Amino acid sequence: MSKNFAVLRKAGSEPSRATQPHVEPAAPRREYAELIRLLFESPRAVAIVGIGSDKGVAGVCEGLAKELALSGKRVVIVPVERLLRMNPITIPDETALMTGIAQNVWLWPSPLGRPIGFFHSCESKPAGANNWLDALRRNFDAVLLDCPVLDTTFGVTEVAAMADGAVLVVEAGRTSTEQILRDQRALQLGGATLAGCILLRRR
Repeated sequence: MSKNFAVLRKAGSEPSRATQPHVEPAAPRREYAELIRLLFESPRAVAIVGIGSDKGVAGVCEGLAKELALSGKRVVIVPVERLLRMNPITIPDETALMTGIAQNVWLWPSPLGRPIGFFHSCESKPAGANNWLDALRRNFDAVLLDCPVLDTTFGVTEVAAMADGAVLVVEAGRTSTEQILRDQRALQLGGATLAGCILLRRR
């Protein structure tokens, strides 16, 4: 897999531009610099959603997490498929997270959680569907929701709608325009804010 990525900016409400999105090359050294600038100036939760295949989504989340962490931000990656298996979805606390792929990166939910000193639980807050994400937003600068393909797992669209924005991972040469437009519509109809796409080029 090539480390070359590009950001496809959302075309807004103009349908003619949505079918032929403008490709903006990624920075040569920091692959996700433009995406980070656009989406992570303040604490944000962003859903990273694969189209047609889950391959590449975890790698995109890890790459984003590493670059965000290098800039001093605290990052948590949430594997949404694992999250949706929780019944009910509980509010995370300071013992529920596992250290991740780099310093300043954590993973939740995790069965191997360890106490982390900076985390402030919000269990005293009123119960509600968004509390798990609110708790993560309060404790981390960036929340990356690693989402499976929309067609394969029930509830992904609802989780993506809870985030501040959703980004589609598109495989160059493999993902059809029809599939991109179909998933865009599904996310938007589900209430998600579509921020754009990441073009994943393969050698």
